Amino acid sequence: MPFLRGGKWQAKTVLYKERYAYFNLFSTSPDWIVRGTTDHGIKSERGKTCQTPVLNCYQINEKFYEALELQAEENKSRYEIGIILNKNEIRKHFGENNVRDVELWNHSRSRPSTDDCWPYDIAPARKKLWPFNLCDVVRIRIANTSLYSIPLASTPSKTIMGLLSKADGHDEKALSKLLTKKKWDEIEAFEFFPVL
Repeated sequence: MPFLRGGKWQAKTVLYKERYAYFNLFSTSPDWIVRGTTDHGIKSERGKTCQTPVLNCYQINEKFYEALELQAEENKSRYEIGIILNKNEIRKHFGENNVRDVELWNHSRSRPSTDDCWPYDIAPARKKLWPFNLCDVVRIRIANTSLYSIPLASTPSKTIMGLLSKADGHDEKALSKLLTKKKWDEIEAFEFFPVL
């Protein structure tokens, strides 16, 4: 995956167990619908968990490749689908203030308010993400919709760079038809990786 490393094509991936992944994959829309979830980041000074809805993504770099290899060695993929997003396009779409590289909290300063805890993590809390616990994380703050106040957002097809899937279980011809139907085959840098 050399085109994903740094430079112009900063990329990150969102890994899905199921739910939205298959809805998005089989939807006719070329956009990808994402849902923000709460309770990410550190606790506030008062010990409250962050209620800001965010989408967690892994930055694609050497740490991510190493985690993928570890997962393959274990032969226990818990993820079904991964969508690769262009970080620069995501920043343009959601706004600079809503896309943050997550910092590990060092306890040397006072904790932020509950609403501002989302861009921080504590390293031991990430152990449950193994083998991706050492990956660099990027979070996207997802605003609530005006209808029903649900944290859902659409990411335009121009933000999509590729798809990760399980190494087996898919038909190449069917996948090709699906990519054509969604018009992802028209995305210049789009790649498919059967690596999960």
